[in-house]
Amino acid sequence: MSIQAKTLIWAAIIIGAAFVANSQGLSDGASYGLIAGLTGAAWGSIQSRNVCGAGCLQ
Repeated sequence: MSIQAKTLIWAAIIIGAAFVANSQGLSDGASYGLIAGLTGAAWGSIQSRNVCGAGCLQ
């Protein structure tokens, strides 16, 4: 899967989660925590495929 496709999928997941959190009436702090967690997961999964691979993370 290309990096662009992976990025678009993560973006859709994050935006979808924001809409669900808003519609469910989660507090601002809970919504922020959910979105920040997903953003961190997306960043980690996208960055782990860079030039040096997972070896840079060690």
